[in-house]
Amino acid sequence: MKDRSSLIGQRARALLTPLVFSLFFLVIASSPARSNKDGVLELWSIHHLDSTSAISAYFLKQEAHLSVRSFLRQVGEDRSLGLAWNRQNPWWRQAEEALIEKIESSMIDDYGFYEWMVPEWERMVQERFDDREIRQLIAHFKTNIGGKQASVIDHSVARQVMMSLTFSGKLKAPLAQLAGDLNLFQEIYHREEKEIRFVTTDLDGADAQAFALSQLGKKYFTTLIISLTGRINERLDYLAASSDMLTLEHAQLIEPYITDFLRDY
Repeated sequence: MKDRSSLIGQRARALLTPLVFSLFFLVIASSPARSNKDGVLELWSIHHLDSTSAISAYFLKQEAHLSVRSFLRQVGEDRSLGLAWNRQNPWWRQAEEALIEKIESSMIDDYGFYEWMVPEWERMVQERFDDREIRQLIAHFKTNIGGKQASVIDHSVARQVMMSLTFSGKLKAPLAQLAGDLNLFQEIYHREEKEIRFVTTDLDGADAQAFALSQLGKKYFTTLIISLTGRINERLDYLAASSDMLTLEHAQLIEPYITDFLRDY
């Protein structure tokens, strides 16, 4: 009986030993992945896309205004509302405001604070940089000059997004109703331009040049600026294309104003 118990114990230990080692190696193997993801998110937290957010919000609001105006003109034609149904008419203006309020908020909320970008960012960074490079980037961007270079990247993204919207003809002539939004973007953009200037002849400037000219620096600047800008432009195109659909979804909001217009005219 004693021999049998001893044999069972030996067999149990023999089975447990590979299991313990397997679990140990599983934990070890999974640790870098967690570390890598944490590093990717920490790297994302270094960036602040304020001017990109401002120009994106302006563009989306422009698309909401243009979509609503087009819809109200079509309503006037379809219902034979006549020449009095125009942008100067108070009932038109109230109908326009009601629709724009809904559509603007929906589009801006969807763009949000780049929550949709985080999975894309993880994919882009993990495809291009290993764990050691990510740690190097975080350490560099936490220095004074590295923080300024991160701001340069952020500003470059905004410039690329603005140029893409401008040269593609997507940014139209400024709308009077959006003058405040345009001014806000310009203020943020010009403030960032001043903040990212630095002298390249001092020690910090030399460090900045060394990073910018390194293989890691060049890869980070070029691939991420291009990839990040492209993804933002795709998102803006997607949301802009949804403006007409959102307008139709909320079309019932204008009915009270149409009723009042017909009563008056």
